[in-house]
Amino acid sequence: MKFRVLAATLLILLSSVSPASSILNGSAAVGSEYVVTILFGDDKVSNHCTGAYLRPRVVVTAAHCVIKQGGRAPELTRPISDWYVSQPGIDWTTPVARTSRVKVIKIWTDPNYFNRWEPDNGLRETQVDDVAFLFLESELKGPHVTRAATREEIEEFRFGKGRAFHLGYGCIGQSWEERKNNDGKPYLAEEIVGTNQGSLSTPIWDRFLLAQYALGKGETCSGDSGSPLLMRKDSEVLYLGTIFAGGGSSQIKYAATTVLWPFVPALDKAYAEFLIEDTKRRELQAKQEADAKAVTDKAAVEKIIQDAKLEAEKIIQDAKLEAEKIIQDAKLEAEKMLMAARATVVKKTTIICTKGKLTKKVTAVIPKCPSGYTKK
Repeated sequence: MKFRVLAATLLILLSSVSPASSILNGSAAVGSEYVVTILFGDDKVSNHCTGAYLRPRVVVTAAHCVIKQGGRAPELTRPISDWYVSQPGIDWTTPVARTSRVKVIKIWTDPNYFNRWEPDNGLRETQVDDVAFLFLESELKGPHVTRAATREEIEEFRFGKGRAFHLGYGCIGQSWEERKNNDGKPYLAEEIVGTNQGSLSTPIWDRFLLAQYALGKGETCSGDSGSPLLMRKDSEVLYLGTIFAGGGSSQIKYAATTVLWPFVPALDKAYAEFLIEDTKRRELQAKQEADAKAVTDKAAVEKIIQDAKLEAEKIIQDAKLEAEKIIQDAKLEAEKMLMAARATVVKKTTIICTKGKLTKKVTAVIPKCPSGYTKK
């Protein structure tokens, strides 16, 4: 297919790839499906770029949203432990956004991705293969996008078949001059059509799609980077591409997107690897928790045994002390009685007993004459 290049002025407008926030002239879409924002921070949460719920536990966004400016993959803008995504369609300024956010475990980009943007020097690698997949700790609430649009469906869209819509958390306002920061809500632009124009930044035709907003009904703004260009087809919602830049004239506005279907094989492979790694991670975590519980349980049992032993020893010691006290008291009482007995003086008397001419003396405490004798 013949490769066409945009006018130089449009290329300059499309060169902006600063992090996005919402859609100019869009309508608020809190509660909408599919669209999420990337969240950072614990004490003061802030948002950064937009994404879409593509598969269970998979969010797609722009690679330049995750790779350090001027850096190469896999050098992230911040540690993986800092990354979270919101629930779809939520107002990210609300308390529930923080409590319901989901942690990002792994991030995939093309291994050769280079986030370098020096257009004056002809260096525009930032916009080449500008796609990233975020793998989550758990599933998000609500449905995900049905699938990526096929090559054939993308080509049909380029030439007028179908209308797309754009959901994003970017800056808001009636015009670029009057723009202001995103208010926490996602915004919607509809009736977007395809074009068959190309770009110097992404010379591979299959990987670039320029979409045109309806007159006065939408324009990308800071914060929209990574947001999805979606299209309904019968009962399906198709993911056409990932928005990485925008621009246009005072009347006609465009969104530059990285077409997703060329990255589906890489996603399938990375997704399978992630599920295997995650299964192993969960098994290891479960084992570690079980081991920790076993150690805790063992320590608890040992403490119970030790406490029982100490209690038994105390009982034995108390009994021993009590027995020793009883014995000591008995000894003291016996000695007291003995001393009392020794202190008692026994007084004996003598009497004279006679029987005829016989005479007999009897000495005793209570003397008594023998039988046949009488006391004299």
